[in-house]
Amino acid sequence: MKQISRPTTAAEIIEIVGPLDDAVLMRILETQAARAEVLEAFTWASADDQIGTELEHGLRGVVARVYDILKRGTGAGRTQIGVARSTRLTATHRAFA
Repeated sequence: MKQISRPTTAAEIIEIVGPLDDAVLMRILETQAARAEVLEAFTWASADDQIGTELEHGLRGVVARVYDILKRGTGAGRTQIGVARSTRLTATHRAFA
């Protein structure tokens, strides 16, 4: 039996990706991506190498749309992933300072 997944919430997206620009968060919510799809898109977007060979498939469907949203970013020369990573690193650094 196939499990029906519900669209992820804003809180769940932030839990997976980290802090996001409100417009980016809204675009992800509009895709109605499930939690697993957001996680997969974030994994693709934040990977330092090509994970497609390990997963034996490429980006498609909702995962591809969320990936594009994350990579497109804020338009200020930084991807949204870069913003999220930078924010997480700063918070981690403050916690250990």
